[in-house]
Amino acid sequence: MAAEESAPFPNFSAEYVLKRNGLPLGNATRSLRSLGNGRYVFESVTYATGMIAWLVKDRIEERSTWTFSNGLLHPLEYKYDRYGGKKTRRVKLNFDWEHRVVTNNIDGDPWRMDIPPEAQDKLLYQLAIMQDLKNGRSDLQYNIADGGRLKNYKFDILGEETVTTPLGRLKTIKLERLDDKRDTTVWCAPSLNYLPVRLEQQESDGSRLSMDIQSVKGLPVR
Repeated sequence: MAAEESAPFPNFSAEYVLKRNGLPLGNATRSLRSLGNGRYVFESVTYATGMIAWLVKDRIEERSTWTFSNGLLHPLEYKYDRYGGKKTRRVKLNFDWEHRVVTNNIDGDPWRMDIPPEAQDKLLYQLAIMQDLKNGRSDLQYNIADGGRLKNYKFDILGEETVTTPLGRLKTIKLERLDDKRDTTVWCAPSLNYLPVRLEQQESDGSRLSMDIQSVKGLPVR
């Protein structure tokens, strides 16, 4: 890779509330920070709250360490940890960009595969969407290293829509991704560097999951 460049976004953190079929389920946090030396960390933490927390103890933490060069976000390491409940799962991916391979260890079961220059992990692609929207791109397709193969995530731009949030009424760009398991709709606010402020997923069993922003630091609303 070429020499690292400055990250396209400042450090920030955002808080969201999660719901299933309109009922509170838990909270989620997304945060970005610089580690120095051209490295950055994008993190996601999800956990149950309220009465649900009495029944569901799971906590899910995702962490992507990455660099930025040639206008692309390059993952270096991705970690997924689910613990605290009945099911524990640990995933770790290491990206070797010199040889363009990624190695993974899922609960002690390793695999290895070749990757293209623009490959993303399951978390960092969310920042890549923000960057592409900021740069005016309309072809929103991402190759995600997951489960020993590349999965293609494609988002269509449906248009502009104003949504009401605890931060006020925000103009957003509405995106949609369709696949066999679930339909995903995302609303990204240009005033927040295209940070998602609302997300909805229609599951194959008919249930609807939603994630709505509650607060943000580091990205003042303009």
